[in-house]
Amino acid sequence: MSHKRIITFTMSLRQSQFEVNRLVTEAEAMGIEVDRALYRELSFDLKNGESKVFIRGQEVRPEEVYGLWFRVAGTKSGKYTEARNLAIRILEAKGVKCVNSRTYLAWTRMGKIAQHGVFLQNSIPIVPTRIFYTKDQILEVDDWEFPVIAKHERGFQGKSVRKFENKEELEVFVERINEKNLGMFLWQKTLPTRWDLRIIVVDGEAIGAMKRSANDGEFRSNFSLGGAVEHWQMDSEEKELAEKAARVCGLDYGGVDIMKDGEGKNYILEVNRQCQFQGFEKATGINVAKKVVEMMIKD
Repeated sequence: MSHKRIITFTMSLRQSQFEVNRLVTEAEAMGIEVDRALYRELSFDLKNGESKVFIRGQEVRPEEVYGLWFRVAGTKSGKYTEARNLAIRILEAKGVKCVNSRTYLAWTRMGKIAQHGVFLQNSIPIVPTRIFYTKDQILEVDDWEFPVIAKHERGFQGKSVRKFENKEELEVFVERINEKNLGMFLWQKTLPTRWDLRIIVVDGEAIGAMKRSANDGEFRSNFSLGGAVEHWQMDSEEKELAEKAARVCGLDYGGVDIMKDGEGKNYILEVNRQCQFQGFEKATGINVAKKVVEMMIKD
């Protein structure tokens, strides 16, 4: 075994179990240990010029670590997202690779609204979208193109997405929701396709793509919601668009979701900087975990 190790961070031992287990398997095959750490096991000693990061009371020493790989750090209190970013700031200054550090430090929480701003700024095609902050703003709209999709800006793996076939359905939803939460929703035109693409980007390269198709009676294509997955052969436009979206969002590793309209035009739905890859590996046969390990140990 190498004396240097990779450190993964999760909220619990159950979180991202598949992804972490795969990373362990591939790293061990290369003779590299993976230290599974929990965010709550972090502690810090902050002093100008000599700050230290500890896991379970042991200092994280740069000469003993290839890099850090983070899973979701939780957002309710924000304490672990701040802990993640503090660890990044201290350890990167000492030469430790922290995967996705640019995106975490730029956006502690990168929801769909922040992403859309970045996409627009960089001329990346998005689905026409509206955002409102009061019920009256929504109810006064008279040019909806139904069906309309509403999705929470944090996604929740597709569970927040709603589809409205007419204005009456939309109004029922609007009247039921707490107005203070309205500004967290994106209201979008529905594209006619019932499938999208998930492209995974590692170290700047789109390594492959899978097609996710919604099951009968379901319009959401998420694998976690039972969507069918299959390998998709990327063309150059899809590859370049995914790599650009990852780049402008500061991703070393992440998933990029692309949907097409009836004419085949590509739209970026979102990026996921901590994307799961069980369905992706199954559909494509691509060893994502190995590519992540190779990225982390690269000089």
